[in-house]
Amino acid sequence: MANPRPKLSTFLPPVILGGGVYNTQMNPDPSLLPVRALIARAFAVGITAIDTSPYYGPSEILIGDALKHSSAPRDSYLIMTKAGRIAEQTFDYSPAWIRSSVLRSLQRLNTTYLDVVFCHDTEFVTPEAVVEAVRTLFALADEGKIRYVGISGYPPEVLAELAVLIRQRLGRAVDVVQSYCHYNLQNGKLAEYVPKLKGEGGVDVVLNASPLSMKLLSGSYPGDFHPAPKELQERCVQAEKWCRERGESLAGVAMRWVFKNWEGSVITGASYVEELESNLEAFREVRGELGGVQVSTERLKRLEELWSGVRDILGEYVDWSWSSPPDGYVKWGEKVAQSKL
Repeated sequence: MANPRPKLSTFLPPVILGGGVYNTQMNPDPSLLPVRALIARAFAVGITAIDTSPYYGPSEILIGDALKHSSAPRDSYLIMTKAGRIAEQTFDYSPAWIRSSVLRSLQRLNTTYLDVVFCHDTEFVTPEAVVEAVRTLFALADEGKIRYVGISGYPPEVLAELAVLIRQRLGRAVDVVQSYCHYNLQNGKLAEYVPKLKGEGGVDVVLNASPLSMKLLSGSYPGDFHPAPKELQERCVQAEKWCRERGESLAGVAMRWVFKNWEGSVITGASYVEELESNLEAFREVRGELGGVQVSTERLKRLEELWSGVRDILGEYVDWSWSSPPDGYVKWGEKVAQSKL
């Protein structure tokens, strides 16, 4: 067994820098992004954890380069990455690949250990395959290559079921679960599953990723990659116009809702230092942490009116989720079994 270590929840910062934007889905040429400056500024203001994945194109490499040029001691920040998802339609949860992926991430990120490794997008994989992949991550943790083990994905109900299953099968709970696009101004369903995750699942930390729902709440059309229906995207553009008429932006209003209401750490990406500063301003205003002053009663009332107005525009799409995986999808694990027939 691994040596006793403090719970992740005792030292995780409230805001985590998301590296998912350092890929071609979000930016045409990620190599042009000021990742070194972003990470330097993040560390300077207390955002001392970074989340990435091999699936995010050059993200690990760009972050590794920035960390190599950083003067921050390795024990002053946390690196989180993932394993198991290779491409949009390609997964490999085999023990050999999980181990190989972790070793590659160590090299890319210029480190001798990773603070957290997640099994990536677990809903696309059979539960049995997830259990075996987590078993491999636990072994890597016992070897000292990983400090904490987690699972990630979109649907919180699947993550909750998997967390319970892993604890039952392996006699050991995952430390952390990451769900994306499920606790924001449009969809707050993740909160319903936190009790099960932390109770039956024994999970220490539940991370809320993508508070703008992969640019859906950014105020402009997110792009063809986004699975939200056109009508929902149009509602969000309407909400941006409504916010602008009131001297605000949809992104700013949405970020403040998440930071005010989510009880835990939030993973949010930033392509430019200005975007990071904007997120930090939103956090400081409503939480009064990281150098901020607690929001006034008058301002909070104003924000609550804005939050209510945006949700009225979203209408029936409040708490709506897209299907992940899509109907008829053959999960990894089922595909492996079929290939052996």
